Amino acid sequence: MRSTPAHRCKGRQTAAEWRWVYNDPRWPLLRDQVLSEEAFCRAGCSRPPTVVDHIRPHRGNEQLAFDRANLQAMCKPCHDAKTARETGFLDGGRRLQRTAKVTLVCGPPCSGKTTWVREHAEPGDLVVDWDALAVALGSPHGHDHPAALRPFIAEARDAVTARLERAHNLRAAWIIATAPRQADRERLAPGADVVVLAVGEDECVRRARRDGRPGDTIEAIESWWRVYRADQTSPAT
Repeated sequence: MRSTPAHRCKGRQTAAEWRWVYNDPRWPLLRDQVLSEEAFCRAGCSRPPTVVDHIRPHRGNEQLAFDRANLQAMCKPCHDAKTARETGFLDGGRRLQRTAKVTLVCGPPCSGKTTWVREHAEPGDLVVDWDALAVALGSPHGHDHPAALRPFIAEARDAVTARLERAHNLRAAWIIATAPRQADRERLAPGADVVVLAVGEDECVRRARRDGRPGDTIEAIESWWRVYRADQTSPAT
């Protein structure tokens, strides 16, 4: 079975709707903490900082807004330049677009996610594929990756998807993930179109055996379907 698009998340909010973060009583305390801990602008200009910057723009997301690890002290000129890059105003006001259609394609192992994206993407589209990133980062196998590499694969994927929040000239971006839970899908690609390739468990297992996938693939297929079914029947969904 193949379902497309499973849901569409709410689009990006406007800047005015994000202002609540700076009126929250937690913000001045956190701001003072950052400025007291960092003596110089993190952009490397050696000027004293006066502004606390969100490394990854929060867009109203509470977790990103108040995460100390997502904050850095900057001088105002460096901060203004970073904001210009993120909002797309560069080179004397020339604005880059931020209109790429982002599609998250998810499903159990052996459901055909990579093939589906290959059939729908066009040359020059961004494709974020866990297995392809793993191989690029040194994994010796296309589907069985060393545990030590997995944190680096995850950070590489998250860095690329975060870059979509800034100005760019992409036509479309495709993110491939298992993501059996709706919460996983919303975290990986907020606001994206979602395609769930809910290929039946028996068929996925048959493909895994046919293709000689690693021994734990069948367990991963069964696990995906357990989590997916539970998430579909959860009161929270």
